Amino acid sequence: MKSSQSISSKSTKENGKGKINYFLVFLICWLVVVAGFIGWFLLRFNDFAASYEAQYQASLPVHKAEEITKRFNDHDIDYILENMTEKPPVTGFENDTVVRDYITELLEDKTFTCSESDNSSEAAPEFNVKTSDGFLVAKINLAEDSGKKLPYGFKAWKENGLVFYTAASVEVNVSAPETYTVYVNGIELTEGNLAGDIKESELTQYVEPYGRIPGTATYKVTGLYKKPVVTAKDYLGHECDCVYDEKTDTYSVGFIKDFEGKEELSQYAIKFASTFANFVSQDAGSTALDKYFPSGSKALSYIKRNSSRELYTNHGKVEIKNGEIKDITVFSDEIVYMEVYVEQHMQMYFGSKEPEVLPTDAHVYFVKIKGKWYVGGIQY
Repeated sequence: MKSSQSISSKSTKENGKGKINYFLVFLICWLVVVAGFIGWFLLRFNDFAASYEAQYQASLPVHKAEEITKRFNDHDIDYILENMTEKPPVTGFENDTVVRDYITELLEDKTFTCSESDNSSEAAPEFNVKTSDGFLVAKINLAEDSGKKLPYGFKAWKENGLVFYTAASVEVNVSAPETYTVYVNGIELTEGNLAGDIKESELTQYVEPYGRIPGTATYKVTGLYKKPVVTAKDYLGHECDCVYDEKTDTYSVGFIKDFEGKEELSQYAIKFASTFANFVSQDAGSTALDKYFPSGSKALSYIKRNSSRELYTNHGKVEIKNGEIKDITVFSDEIVYMEVYVEQHMQMYFGSKEPEVLPTDAHVYFVKIKGKWYVGGIQY
């Protein structure tokens, strides 16, 4: 009996050793599936993250700004001019061509970079365009391009304004007689271009009351992009000199030196200077000068009151030689200034037998009255 139970128990233990543990199998399979899913998920997530990062970087507004900046490096003047928010102001003395030339010159032989400005915001990005040496030349404004849809809801950007910093800093200063006409790039200057009132000439005192010497007009033109061409015409409408002084940054137009009838008046001036010299030395009569002056001339009265004539040294023969006109200024058809030079070769009663040479350098203002030239005044 005891032996039979022992055999049965042994048989049961051997049968138990052959059974499969289904829970363990399930657990292993589940772990394999989970591990596979995690691996698949990680791979998919990595792809998503890489794609997300790439799309994010591509959507940054700096890329659009760099795309526009490339136009500067390509010297695409047409693009810049067409896309400016506001066209540069141009005065009536220049045209749009000069702006194009100005921008072309500014971009020439330079490279440009862009960087986000201090005024930039997430909704309205703004970038500065600078040269390699840090000179600011433009500003780029961007806005969301709602017409384009990017993955993951990122924004697309478009240009919303291009400001190119033009500096119309050239100015022109011109000084000319008020009766002359001045032109800047072929455009006549008017009263609106005057920098102040007409400055009266101090020389008028030598021709009063018979006439007036034209005053000086000072013109100023600003807002130009390049140095202009400045020309002038005299009161007769003839081209005349216009000289630029770099120190004062001013164009000066002087009175003309030539006129019709110059030779005739020059001979008349030499005769007057000769008579004047002889009158002072008492080699001409007391009325010898009268014909050269208008009736009632104060200048003539002053000459006759000059006491030095009465004290002039006694001498012998006098000859007038080497008469010449050293300078001429034509103020108008009725007023002309001449610097007249003559020499008195005077034989003295003592000393050398050679005559003494006495020069006279007269600064004479001639006025025309009823078609005839007279001495209006003498500048001493």
